[in-house]
Amino acid sequence: MTRSVEFFYDYVSLYSYLANSQLKTLDAEVVYRPMYLGAVLKATGNSPPLTVKAKREYLFRDVSRWAARYQIPYKMNPVFPQNTVNALRLALVAQERGVFEAVHQPLFDALWAHEQDLSDSSVLSEIAANAGLPVEETLTEIASGRIKDRLRENTDEAIHRGAFGAPTLYVGDEMFFGNDRFEFVQQALNA
Repeated sequence: MTRSVEFFYDYVSLYSYLANSQLKTLDAEVVYRPMYLGAVLKATGNSPPLTVKAKREYLFRDVSRWAARYQIPYKMNPVFPQNTVNALRLALVAQERGVFEAVHQPLFDALWAHEQDLSDSSVLSEIAANAGLPVEETLTEIASGRIKDRLRENTDEAIHRGAFGAPTLYVGDEMFFGNDRFEFVQQALNA
């Protein structure tokens, strides 16, 4: 039996970026579940780290440490926070079209390695084109009610299952929050 881990994330989440880099260390199939972090925070009464001065100052130092440990590129984007709704919808379209891998990492890298703005349609267009997606058709599709509903469903499901931030990972019904829980996730997968 193949074990799987569900990865609920938002591209705007620095800790989702970090966690994403470690998913390959798990002995499991990863099910990628884009969710809109802003709606999760609002529904759970959670505050974004940047709204609390001490958290904000700590976060930037902490992420730099983790990025160095994971040996991944990281630059604090001067355009932050960003509206990633269309980037998340692009990921859903890419999943449906079988090119998710060609879109997913470039979306994270655009924001956290190349200081690009994921709310800029030209950035999304370039990522879509590089993945072989027809740009105009894809931009139309990410605005469709069907794709909007899929993102809303993922987000609502995450909230219903207890998510309060990103990244949130599930092995069955067991929830793990953050980029530093991979040992526990693997233990749950092995159980």
